[in-house]
Amino acid sequence: MKRKNRNRRRGNRGAVPRRVWMWTLFWFVLAAAAIACSHRLSPVGPGAGTDTRPAAGPVAAGKSLPGGLELPACGERDTVIYNAEGRYSFLYRPACKVSRWVAYKLTRSDLAGAADRSDAFRPDPRLTSLGWPSATDADYKGSGYDRGHLLPSADRKCSREANRATFLYSNMAPQSPKLNRGAWKALEERLRSLTADYDTLYIVVGTVVDGRPRRIGRGVAVPGLFFKAAALRRADVFDAVAYVMPNEAGSLGGKRYADFEVTVDSVERLTGLDLFPRIPTL
Repeated sequence: MKRKNRNRRRGNRGAVPRRVWMWTLFWFVLAAAAIACSHRLSPVGPGAGTDTRPAAGPVAAGKSLPGGLELPACGERDTVIYNAEGRYSFLYRPACKVSRWVAYKLTRSDLAGAADRSDAFRPDPRLTSLGWPSATDADYKGSGYDRGHLLPSADRKCSREANRATFLYSNMAPQSPKLNRGAWKALEERLRSLTADYDTLYIVVGTVVDGRPRRIGRGVAVPGLFFKAAALRRADVFDAVAYVMPNEAGSLGGKRYADFEVTVDSVERLTGLDLFPRIPTL
């Protein structure tokens, strides 16, 4: 009997107490719940097939991105920001104070409203929330460059809020007046006219900034080139157009927008972007 009691006591000392197992299980369940919650808070990623639109705000790429077929492929360290009012996404370069690209959809309904051009130029609070610098009115004053829209104001006439959203400085880049008011403007008008023939235009517009760019104001980089690529959808069939234009008046001459047409592949080689990855036919 005594030997049996001693064996039982040895067994008790070697086993893990019941309360330790209970606490271990509790913390494991709590950690699993926290991980699951963090995944639910992430928007859909670049591989998603739906064209969903989550709330405005910055989104770390990799698992989750707002937007749909217009979005370029993004890296794990990219932070894409979605503007819900203007319904566009953009990838910002804090060191340059200009966006690398802006992506959006364009349909007839976007042009059907009567919203006036707001001219409400202002810094983007989304950048401030990330601690990133923004261009201001003072940066452009006396610079000799226009505040060039990436998403054009006239592409968002559907509501006052949507039009105002295009005047944030995250949607601006220093643009030569000859370009902004010439071939670039004509290209914007041409794409708007295509909404009569196509259901939806998926557009990516952006900047190419040199390694040592000219800067205006307090560090706003002047792009050397601007590009625009569009996937044109009619039912389930896609066409594509793309353009690259220099940002210096001397390089423009008397050329029209059509003189700057290139292939989507050439834009990808120039920029290092993977455009329209969700459209396998392009």
